[in-house]
Amino acid sequence: MLLATIVAAGTALAAASSVHLPVSTQVPQAQALIDRGLFYYYGYNGPDAARAFEEAAASDPSLAMAYWGVALANGPDLNTAMSAPRFDLAQRAIERADALDIGATPRERSFIEIMTERYSGSFADWPGDNAAYRSAMLAFAQSSHDENAELLAAEALLEDGGLAWQGSSLSSDESRQALALVDGVLASDPENPMANHLCIHAYDLAPDRSPALACARRLDAASFPPQAEHLAHMPAHYWIETGNYAAAVTSSERAYSLMSQLGADAADASHVNQYQKHDVSVGYSAAMMLGNYALAQTWAQRMNAAFDENFDAITALRFGRYDQAYASNDGFGGPSVRGLAALQLNRVSEAHAIAASVHRADGDPNNGYIPQLFYARIAEADGNDVEARRWVERAIANQHANFAAESIPLLPAEEALGGLLLRQGSSAGAVAAFNAALTAYPSDPRALYGLAKALAQDGESSQSVSVRARFDAEWAGADTRLDADALP
Repeated sequence: MLLATIVAAGTALAAASSVHLPVSTQVPQAQALIDRGLFYYYGYNGPDAARAFEEAAASDPSLAMAYWGVALANGPDLNTAMSAPRFDLAQRAIERADALDIGATPRERSFIEIMTERYSGSFADWPGDNAAYRSAMLAFAQSSHDENAELLAAEALLEDGGLAWQGSSLSSDESRQALALVDGVLASDPENPMANHLCIHAYDLAPDRSPALACARRLDAASFPPQAEHLAHMPAHYWIETGNYAAAVTSSERAYSLMSQLGADAADASHVNQYQKHDVSVGYSAAMMLGNYALAQTWAQRMNAAFDENFDAITALRFGRYDQAYASNDGFGGPSVRGLAALQLNRVSEAHAIAASVHRADGDPNNGYIPQLFYARIAEADGNDVEARRWVERAIANQHANFAAESIPLLPAEEALGGLLLRQGSSAGAVAAFNAALTAYPSDPRALYGLAKALAQDGESSQSVSVRARFDAEWAGADTRLDADALP
């Protein structure tokens, strides 16, 4: 690639992403590659970040900060734990940076010295040395007000402090400090991709996620290269967590398109292997909440490819295509999906035979929420409503323990409880169950549909009409009709 092309691309990328780390080099290509490497790191693409920093070092072998960048890129992030092989790469890189820092500025020396603390011992010493790095980076950020130092400190603090919330604030001091740093960067540099990235992560589990709305919108509006597809994916977290499933699909579609453009070289393959399943799962689960079967089928095909497992049957089941779900004997959810379809097709005796195979194949059906929902439907078909409710409540507990933030189940069990109670004629209980579903999965259209039915059954006609209007808005463009019996 021509030098002018590299410089232009790097400059455009830095300008578009608001990522810039000025370093002591007279080689424009090296500066552009430093900015690119830091940008990729901010997009949680460590392999491509490392490659960019290595190219910067090749462009200017005396540039200490290029080797600092290699050490940074081989370190952890919120999605990537530290490993011994990457530790060795990072340690060698920061030792090289330390040996070259004679021409570095005082600010660059601070970055290098702090990273040296992170890798001063062996891999066995990592927890303590990483804590020293975290403290030193926070102190440097607070004293210098350097934007990149603030973001790197915030990342390290969130890695240690986590994303859990207690009431209206993050649970740990480290995470609260991290969010304060992120807010400070956003105030002065609202387009910064890392600040917007961490903003969405910080609110993933918050009771009120609205402060992350602007961050999601900014990332949705920004242009990213394929190597930064994770930044394009991040708004889907906010949208799915706040019940805008169509927007979650849109963000996921863009991320999927960018992911598909990545090459087959080692760095790109490593990123694809790490993120493809998660990114596709988010898009698929959002599509499963909507009413468009054709859209869900498109995402199911992507799931089939990403997981090497078939999701066609459970997709058909979710959208009331019971003949298609019944026709499949394998795939995600196992025989329980076929059993649920058999019950919808009034093949009760066959469903009982399938239930026996679920015990043999899966052992204890407590181990999965889909078998639990299947056993609830079996019990309901047998007239044992108490047992049916017990199974649904087990599925609810299972899902609450295993799903959070942008991760949502394909068959929400609160919907199932509402449907069960609605069919039993327990309108007040159904209202409570569907409201619980809407608390867990805001604007869930199937829960809105059931709630409207339950309110009408309970004599609350005006409320029912209002909720039905909300359902109609969420179900716009659907190719599927609902009925109360179709709720899982």
